[in-house]
Amino acid sequence: MIMLINNVMRLQEILNENLEWYGNEQEKFMSLKGLVNKSDGVYKSRKQQWFIVNKLIGKDDLLVDRGFAKSNFGVDLDDGEGLVHIDAIARWADYGSRSQVPVRWGFVLDKHGVTKFYKIGNQGNLRDGAGPDPKKTKLEWTRPDNVDTSHLEKTEEEKKKEFKAKLGMSEGNFLGTEGERMNFGELTLMYKRFQDDSTFGYNTHVSRYWHVYNDADGNVIYYTGKEGPEVGTKVLATATVKKHLVSKKGDKVTVLFRPRFKLAEPEVETEGL
Repeated sequence: MIMLINNVMRLQEILNENLEWYGNEQEKFMSLKGLVNKSDGVYKSRKQQWFIVNKLIGKDDLLVDRGFAKSNFGVDLDDGEGLVHIDAIARWADYGSRSQVPVRWGFVLDKHGVTKFYKIGNQGNLRDGAGPDPKKTKLEWTRPDNVDTSHLEKTEEEKKKEFKAKLGMSEGNFLGTEGERMNFGELTLMYKRFQDDSTFGYNTHVSRYWHVYNDADGNVIYYTGKEGPEVGTKVLATATVKKHLVSKKGDKVTVLFRPRFKLAEPEVETEGL
C-alpha cells in the first residue's frame, strides 16, 4: 500500500512538472505508468493489451535490439522484451533553449505488460545539444515475480479456432440430408492431396485425391475421387450427400458422392466501362 501511494505521488509530481510532450507521448506515459502503479505492470484485459500494443505504441516504437538498448539508453532487455522510450522537455528557467532539457523514461514490455520502468539519463540541453546518457539511467521499478497473467492467456478453444482459421477451416454446419442429391452452389477448393495405394498381393492399384472445399459460409465439404482443380479454384457443385461426420479437429464435414463440378464464371471487371 505504501509503495502504491508513493508511485501515485511520483506520477502526480511528474505531471505537475512544467513539461512539453511530443505527439502522444503523454498518453503513452500515462497508460504504461498506470499499469505499473495499479496492476503490477500487467494488462488488465486482452482488449487493453491489444489497444496499447497495436494502437497506442505500434511496432515502430518498440525497440528490441538488446545491444542498442543497453549502449544507448542503459536499459537491459531479456528475451521476448522490447523498450518503449518516452521523451518530454522540461524547462527549469526562462532564458531560452539552454534552460530546456529532455526528460526520458523507459518502459520494458513483454507480452503481459510492463516488466521494468527506467528513468533514462540525459546529458546537455536543447541549445548546446542533448542526448541520452546510459551511465545516469536508473531502474525505478521491476515487476514482481509470479504475478497473475491467466486472464491474458487464450483458452484451448480459442487456440483451436485460430488454428482452424489459418487452415481455412471452420466448425460450420452439415449441409443437406444424407442420401439426397442437392445443389451446393459455389465452392472454393481449400486443400488437395494425392494418395497412391498399391496392394501387390491382390494385384490392385488405387490412386485417389482428397479434396476439401468451403462454401461461402465456411462450411466444410469433402470429396474423394479423381483429380480436381487447383487449390483456390471456385466451382459450382451438384452432388449426393454421402454422409455427415465430425473430424478429429471438430469440423462438421459433409461428404459428397457422385459430384458434378463446373468452373464458376470469373467476375468481370466493370470499373471504368
